[in-house]
Amino acid sequence: MRSKIHIRFGLLAAAINFVLLLIQFFARIPMANPAFRFLPVLSLVILVIAACLKFSKDAGGEATFGVVFGTGFRTTAVTIVIFAILFIVFVQVAPAYKERFIQEVVAAGPNAASSANPAEDIAMLRDRFTVSVLSGIILMNFIPGLIASVIGAAIAKKK
Repeated sequence: MRSKIHIRFGLLAAAINFVLLLIQFFARIPMANPAFRFLPVLSLVILVIAACLKFSKDAGGEATFGVVFGTGFRTTAVTIVIFAILFIVFVQVAPAYKERFIQEVVAAGPNAASSANPAEDIAMLRDRFTVSVLSGIILMNFIPGLIASVIGAAIAKKK
């Protein structure tokens, strides 16, 4: 039977990241806050590496680099899928988050000072919100998760 370590660690990473999102929203912390930009990535990296190490330990050091890497990669995939689902549900339950998110993104965007019509920018982002956010979730988690998988597989005891 295959180990399900990636599911436990992926669920934990998604839960931690979602709790950070809730804290940021309800405490009205700006989205540009450095701590809340990097804490979710840091938690993902730590938990992916921990999943790789736990998998290797449970395998008694008999797992290959590729198998340990695969565990880290699956942990990242579980985190992305669960967090994306939680995020979309949260936006449906708390539409104020979506509006605040759009306002802050447009205000901080590269064309913020030079945009002739900020209302047009807001309307465009509102129309493409789900796709934009899902793309951001995938990129912001996939790349650090991939790197953490490589690190976890490299430091894990293996044959």
